[in-house]
Amino acid sequence: MKFSKILFCTFLLVLRFSFLSAQERYDHLAPLKTNPVLVQYTKQAEKNHGFIWRIISDSLIAKLPFLDDFSHGGPYPNDSLWMDNAAYINNTYPICPPNIGVATLDGLNNKGQPINPNCPPGASYPADTLTSRPFDFSMYKGTDSIYFSFYFQAGGRGYAPLTSDTLMLQFRCDSFPWTTIWYHLGYTPVFPDTGFHLVMIPFDEDTINHVHFNAFRKDFQFRFKNYACTSANVDQWNIDQVYMNKNRFYFDTAHFDAAFVYESPSILANYQYMPWEQFTANDLADSIRIYERNNNYSHSSPINVTYSDTLIGRTYASSGYYGGAYDIYPFFDSGYQDYRKHIYPQIKSHFNYAPLSAPDTITLTHVLKVSNNFDKWDDTLRFDQIFSDYYAYDDGTAEAAYFINGTAPIYLAYQFTLNKPDTLRGLEIYFNYIFVDPHNYAMRLAVWDNSGPGGSPGKMIREDDSIVYPTVSDSLNGYTYYPYNFVRPDTVFDGTFYVGWVQTYGDSLNIGWDYNTNHSDKVYYNVNVYPGGWMPASYAGSMMMRPVFGKSNGHRPVLNAPSVEKTTYEPLSIYPNPATNSVTLSVSMPGNTILKIFTADGREYLSNSNFSGNNIDTSTLPAGFYIIEVITEGGKTYYQKLLIAR
Repeated sequence: MKFSKILFCTFLLVLRFSFLSAQERYDHLAPLKTNPVLVQYTKQAEKNHGFIWRIISDSLIAKLPFLDDFSHGGPYPNDSLWMDNAAYINNTYPICPPNIGVATLDGLNNKGQPINPNCPPGASYPADTLTSRPFDFSMYKGTDSIYFSFYFQAGGRGYAPLTSDTLMLQFRCDSFPWTTIWYHLGYTPVFPDTGFHLVMIPFDEDTINHVHFNAFRKDFQFRFKNYACTSANVDQWNIDQVYMNKNRFYFDTAHFDAAFVYESPSILANYQYMPWEQFTANDLADSIRIYERNNNYSHSSPINVTYSDTLIGRTYASSGYYGGAYDIYPFFDSGYQDYRKHIYPQIKSHFNYAPLSAPDTITLTHVLKVSNNFDKWDDTLRFDQIFSDYYAYDDGTAEAAYFINGTAPIYLAYQFTLNKPDTLRGLEIYFNYIFVDPHNYAMRLAVWDNSGPGGSPGKMIREDDSIVYPTVSDSLNGYTYYPYNFVRPDTVFDGTFYVGWVQTYGDSLNIGWDYNTNHSDKVYYNVNVYPGGWMPASYAGSMMMRPVFGKSNGHRPVLNAPSVEKTTYEPLSIYPNPATNSVTLSVSMPGNTILKIFTADGREYLSNSNFSGNNIDTSTLPAGFYIIEVITEGGKTYYQKLLIAR
């Protein structure tokens, strides 16, 4: 195995688990309660049709082979092969997949919401299923060369399933009930276990009969099923390359398949997206990184591949790059393709730059040309390079929530650099819900220069004198626009500066965090008005905050006041925080108070329906983050985040 393969997987492991070495910091990550992509998709479907528009048939799949590598897109499974839509088809959760796209099973339903918000502590409930259409397998009776194979991964960029969780493969036929053929208990991957594991199951009488199951009948089906915590977007299993066919054998793992592995990156050197008026030739990346692999296990079976790409937009009729033909050797021997003309396609030298005269979208298309490729779906990538009126480091999809553990005032700042003077209109921010809806928390938008040590935030240039309140979103690209109220004709910025907020009330705000792009070096925070100076973010990723520039707010409504009715939660503080064996509440609770402590991933760790006083024993809590919920007999609700450090 090449060092480049190990190094890349190591980077992704550090990206995903970097919080383990950062618990002494004030900033932290927590899993999402929902799946923003599915929430948005189902909202749009219900708006258009009144229900989720998807016809699922129980008609037979005519014959073998059965193949799905989930590279055709989503968010639901291909209904020509599958009968349900509980699995989430995506490109963002896997690490080092065999090819682009996986099916993810978790604890959410097909609308991206928790299946059981009240899942008790440590419990694993039936969660997602991925069920095939039925086969007529009676024609294959007596055939001893049918094999069923697939790849699986625990966690990936999500949250690994616990040992009480399970991934199962089940078969059924006619009157026979679902029968478990294979299963794997949950586990936390240990370095360097960042890849996918292959499972090969012989589909013959000996294998099937040991579970007293006759599969060679009409209406045969198989399904994947998981048990998980069903109150949050956790306990993910990623499944890839489900393949069943005859004329196979146990070592028939060699697929003549050259594939892309990850989405295309942006063509910009420093941003995912940027304003069209700020776009210059210097913003183009010299080259971008593309991942190709040969999924053949055979040691002497290279695949000859031709790579090319094109760039097409309103301003750019056609432009592209040709990387030529080259052999890709099997990934399991040599790692990813290392031919630089393929994996580092040139952008700046092959892009006929011209200034944009209006907002534009340039489509970048990557193509691998392979003769007799095993799979025809995973050899094309497309990326829409958007030029609007905002800067973005993130790709629009949150995989976690980022928050600062502390009490107000809390400062959060994000660095951006302009090519020419421009008017800062406001911020698009993606706030997500973690236990407490923070729309009653108060903040002021602010701007800092970069005169601090090492180019960190320095002098505050502007601070709004009006209070704004966060609006929480649980959908894809669910940004809320917050205008700066100090915008005047002379409010023009240039060069490098920081945008963000000063939180004046509440314990912390949860902003979307994108694992798939990494600009954490642009994120700084400060707690309690500069006592320890500005601190950089502790995690690899990008914060989902986008500054908006230009002469007007475009299509965005101008919000001079919060448009939502605020719900006031009772104030509460706890000390010490971080804590070890006990914490004290600032408010003494009457009898019959309900006390609950949740882990950061949404699991209820402790519940006491008859709590009183102001002291909580935390001696049994492992080190980590928790949410304390206190509800009095009169219905008053208190929330606070707690860090246990040992």
